[in-house]
Amino acid sequence: MTDLSSNDPEVMAELAGDLISAKMDASKMTHLLRIGTFQMEIAPNEKVDVRAFFNETIDKLIAAYGEKLLEIDIKTAQMQSGNMHQ
Repeated sequence: MTDLSSNDPEVMAELAGDLISAKMDASKMTHLLRIGTFQMEIAPNEKVDVRAFFNETIDKLIAAYGEKLLEIDIKTAQMQSGNMHQ
């Protein structure tokens, strides 16, 4: 990190660029898969086919849990949504 007491224009430009880059990274869209009480969020990139990844995940969840996958435990669901934005 650079000392902000410096008035060097190059340093200030670098700091501004870092700030803009960080804001752009933070604003990237994510994809959310929620089934019953299961929830998964993925930040896509060029290496991940989100649709294929979610389909594979759903297939594995159905194979592991069957119809129970769709059952919702209200207490668990309330805890998950309550902690989601903290």
